[in-house]
Amino acid sequence: MLNAKTAIGAALAGSFLLGALAVGYSAAQQKNEDAPKASSSHAQLNTSFSDTQEEEIGEIVRAYLMDNPEVIIEAVEAYRLKMQMAESDRAKTAATQNMALLLDPATSHVAGKNPDEATVAVIEMYDYHCGYCKRAAPLIKDVLKNDAEVKVVFRELPILREESAYAAEMALAARDNEKFVDFHFDMLDSSGVLTKERVDKMARKHGLDVAAMNKAIESGAIPSMIDANHLLAQEMGVDGTPAFIVASTDGAYVEIMMGWSEERLKEMIKEAKNAS
Repeated sequence: MLNAKTAIGAALAGSFLLGALAVGYSAAQQKNEDAPKASSSHAQLNTSFSDTQEEEIGEIVRAYLMDNPEVIIEAVEAYRLKMQMAESDRAKTAATQNMALLLDPATSHVAGKNPDEATVAVIEMYDYHCGYCKRAAPLIKDVLKNDAEVKVVFRELPILREESAYAAEMALAARDNEKFVDFHFDMLDSSGVLTKERVDKMARKHGLDVAAMNKAIESGAIPSMIDANHLLAQEMGVDGTPAFIVASTDGAYVEIMMGWSEERLKEMIKEAKNAS
């Protein structure tokens, strides 16, 4: 749903447009009436209005809007689409400019059937408490297992709960033990709050050394990676999870999707393959 600020802005824009039309029409009429009296071709058109005239114009606009309320709906929708396209363009531009950082394996985890030869990268920014991230997991698993043309770049973006930060840090700490993927999906597949105790228990289940992982976190390198992800998200205007950036590795295609749509993500991957 549109928020009040957007709706009001669009409505005012529509009203202003109609007012401008009324002013333009009135000014044109005034010009026609005064044309014979003009002393030269450089005579200035008087477009100022008296209080009475301004009130009359306001009444014309109000009456029109009351008789044609669909104009406001159309203005709101046009405004929404314009803002959505502008935000999408800004996000896409920011993603393109930061692609080297987004693909950097030093600050993320990169996986796939054959990641070194992949022609398409799917960069996912997620939170382990995000319901839509959990819904996306089956498709991501399928891509990792079956599509040699695609690699997945996992980027932690803990924003939903305080507990999300520890889960994200522990996931990155699991990279050195080559347990990231299994541990990652185990946490995504879980329900409820991922407390420190639950995360540690899951880590031990996968044969991970919790003490060593916590030591790695305390060194500061892992929290710094997550901070960098937050800065990247801010650059792209990402304020929720999941967010997917799909790019061909040759740079011919870059697209971003906020939120979750299985159909759209599949379509983006196909477009990236065709573009590369």
